[in-house]
Amino acid sequence: MVLSLIVIQAQAAFQVWLFAEPEVRLTGARWLAEQTSQIATEIFSQPVAERAAKSKQLSSRLSVTWSKERPTNKSDKSQEPIFARLGATIKTMLGQNIRTVEVYDAGFSVVAPFESLKTKLEPPSIGLSLGSWPLTSGEPETLVPASLRIIVQGVDSSWISVSFAEPTVSGFNSFVPLLPLIGGGLIIAAISTLLTRRIVAPLDRLVEAADQIGKTRDFVAVSDQGLHEFGVVARAFEDMQRRLLLFVKERTQMLAAISHDLRTSLTRMRISAEQFDNDDDRNGIMSEIDDMTAMVDTTLAFASGEASEGTTQPIDLAALLISLVDEAADKGHDCSYAGPDHVEFTGRLIPLKRAFRNLIDNAVKYGLAARVSLEASSGQVEVSISDNGPGIPEHRLEEAMAPFRRLDQARSAKIPGTGLGLTIVRDVILSHGGSISFKTQDDRGFTATVLLPK
Repeated sequence: MVLSLIVIQAQAAFQVWLFAEPEVRLTGARWLAEQTSQIATEIFSQPVAERAAKSKQLSSRLSVTWSKERPTNKSDKSQEPIFARLGATIKTMLGQNIRTVEVYDAGFSVVAPFESLKTKLEPPSIGLSLGSWPLTSGEPETLVPASLRIIVQGVDSSWISVSFAEPTVSGFNSFVPLLPLIGGGLIIAAISTLLTRRIVAPLDRLVEAADQIGKTRDFVAVSDQGLHEFGVVARAFEDMQRRLLLFVKERTQMLAAISHDLRTSLTRMRISAEQFDNDDDRNGIMSEIDDMTAMVDTTLAFASGEASEGTTQPIDLAALLISLVDEAADKGHDCSYAGPDHVEFTGRLIPLKRAFRNLIDNAVKYGLAARVSLEASSGQVEVSISDNGPGIPEHRLEEAMAPFRRLDQARSAKIPGTGLGLTIVRDVILSHGGSISFKTQDDRGFTATVLLPK
């Protein structure tokens, strides 16, 4: 729209330039001849060293210069009849004090489709009767263009140039022709801005709603105020949300029912296992039952969105990480913390605690150590968790984030888990508007970095 506005204004300015009527100034031929003769006589009577300075002091109406070289390459060979009479008059007035006089049209003082004034005689034969004799004192004044330039060569071969000074327009009057263009442009710009805001505002609301959908599982209303077409888009967007929420709700209810049945069966198995006389058999079955119970609970929590729900509240993120590190260290794991003692953060405590616990548990399970560091700036916090393990190949990072996916089946078979740890971590971090990245360094372990906006 801005480009179109510029092109329209340029086209309008071009029309003004093309169809404008240039101002043609006229002056009297005899008056110009007399002024030129007086100027030439006075300048050539001065010493050579003073002629340039004297030429600048002679006339306020005319522009006068003196030079040793010819001031222009133009010639008067194709001059009009009236120019010839003007030159003859000046020669007559100056007599033997000069060598030659040339008169030519220097053109208009404004940029226009025309460069100079040309006269055309009808019929051409009239020019033969005009002749080139000087203007006499009794003859009426003759008008000539004020764009003429007269150059006079003295007997010492130096030159004098006489012409009218360029007219200047200053102040407010110089902008008057441009006011319609400027005013029209401002009006178009104002209307275009209002229309653009009206078009873009619904799109902004739609973007905000789409961003909220990634952070919550509740219904996000989209305002349909604005153009009718955007109202249709908003309603279609809300209908899509309702269908997705219904789909998730049905699947969650199904998983809840399955989970309830599994828990009931596991409870019966636990009661039966407690009746075993052999301690080894009883402990082995109880361990399996505990793993299955943990898997059911984790799966249900993930499916129901428990990892991204909860009340937003002020949290001391440093204290949270320190407590998780101490918890892992109390279990005999190699775990350490580096960073400030207190960092204020606003978020959901339970999901964040679960996410960072998953990362620390992964570090001590697969990397034999967990080095937790925290850095805080004015706008975000950065949490890094490093270990001594082999890490995850870069081309398999997305696969590792998939639900129920465990990359090293041979090794992870001995380690309890469901393959939902990183999936839950990603959901929690994204629901807080943050990001998570992973980096594997040769001989130095694996690092998970979490960035969260304050």
